[in-house]
This record gives sequence, structure tokens and C-alpha cells, in this order.
Amino acid sequence: MPVYAYALGEALYLNLTSACTLACVFCPKIRDDDWVVGGHDLRLSRAPTAGEVWEQVERLGLAGRPEVVFTGLGEPTRRLEVLIEITGRLVRAGVARVRLDTDGLANLREGRDVVPELAAAGLRAVVVSLNASDAATYARLCPSRYGESAWPAARDFIRAAVRQLPEVEASFVGMPGLDPTACRAEAEALGARFRWRPYDRVGRLKELGGNA
Repeated sequence: MPVYAYALGEALYLNLTSACTLACVFCPKIRDDDWVVGGHDLRLSRAPTAGEVWEQVERLGLAGRPEVVFTGLGEPTRRLEVLIEITGRLVRAGVARVRLDTDGLANLREGRDVVPELAAAGLRAVVVSLNASDAATYARLCPSRYGESAWPAARDFIRAAVRQLPEVEASFVGMPGLDPTACRAEAEALGARFRWRPYDRVGRLKELGGNA
């Protein structure tokens, strides 16, 4: 059975797509063709409907969950309508904290500011994978068809999120040669909290030293 929802610790994680805007060199699926996170194979042969995702959410249960997170090994905002619909369902079901882990390129890809839609649905927290303190390094680590223009677009998304959402973090994978001090300064200049993610532990359980 494809995995659309899975539990790590007490939190619930939602896997909406295997598609990405970026091809990050540190991503396990790009680097090693490894799609397993916390024992769950997240490779999807097709994108699920909101109803299919919700069936697995209900099967796993929401009682006692401190948060529900849109993440996985694809970019959740590639399924923007489904993401927004499920966020609303989660909020109406009493989930206190709904979080989105994202590349921050939804506005660039969609051609509009989608943050108001996320906020209106009830999204509380967002973690944006900024991954570099300059455009050239970002384009090298996170290649895409947008090239260096993706980095300022992600920064603009963070700024928009800071204005409209209660909790915003900018995350950086600790690749060799990346300066954590410069990355922290970049995050804080944008008004976001700084998160440093140990390299080679992306998507692993926090108990193992990474960030789920």
C-alpha cells in the first residue's frame, strides 16, 4: 500500500507527492535512490487525492498528536489544492499545529503569492529549505530549471510567510563548506528562526541526530 500518512514519534507526517521542483544533491532519493524515511517507503507511483490521504490519517488517528506535518521526499506545494483542503480538515478536527516543510518556491511556480491561502486554511508553521546564504551556492546545491533566480524567490516566500504565519524557520543542510554563521545571519535577516540540519541525516528520526 502506498504511504500517504506515517507516524514518527508522536507526530503525523503527510506524503502528498514524489515530485520536486529541485534536485538537491544531498537528497537521499537523488543521491542514493533511497526513498525510505523512518522505515516507510515514500516513493509514490501517482499523487493521491485528498480523500485517499485522509483515509490514512483517520486510520492512524489524530488524538494526542502534537502536530501534523506536510513533508516527505516530494514538494508538498506541488499539490497545493490538496494541501490546503487537508489543512482545513486537520484544523477542523482540532489539530493544534499544522506545519509545512517546503522549498519555498510555490509563489515562483504558481505565479502568485500563495501564503495568504495557506494562512487562511489554518497552517501555523512553515520550514523553508533555504540551504545557502547566496544564490550561486544555492543553485549548485539545489539545481532546478530556475537557476539562481530560485534563491531570491525562496527568500521572498520566507518574508511573506513571516508577515502572515505564526512560526517560520529557514533550514540549511550542513553541507561541507557551508558556513553556519552566514546561514544563520541570512535566516535572521529575513525574520525567520534558524535551523541547521546535519548532513547525511536528512529525513531521519530526531533520535538519530537529524530532523524528521
